[in-house]
Amino acid sequence: MKRLVFVNLLLGIPGIIYYWVMALMVIRTPLTSWGQMAKDWYEANSLLPMQSVLGPPLAICTMIWVLSNFNVISHRTDPGEHGTLGSNAVSWSLAVAASLIPAAIVLLIATFF
Repeated sequence: MKRLVFVNLLLGIPGIIYYWVMALMVIRTPLTSWGQMAKDWYEANSLLPMQSVLGPPLAICTMIWVLSNFNVISHRTDPGEHGTLGSNAVSWSLAVAASLIPAAIVLLIATFF
């Protein structure tokens, strides 16, 4: 479990950028305007520029996160935890929580400044 937490803490560091940009996007545009179509796709307030800039790197980082966690979870050395459905759910939820810790720390520090 220590290896799983350590790997996800390291993988969560690049995620800080995505959480920050998504927080800026939420602050800048109201949630009610997200479902509406923009008149011009290249308009400054449409979501297309944000999706085209953040989409491919976010997809690549998500694939790296899933593959590395699959590798760590499937190669555990604890014989009692390997292969059960409950332990896999706990491991994946621990992986998600550990990868959110760096972003939460940065956002907490940012609230004070």
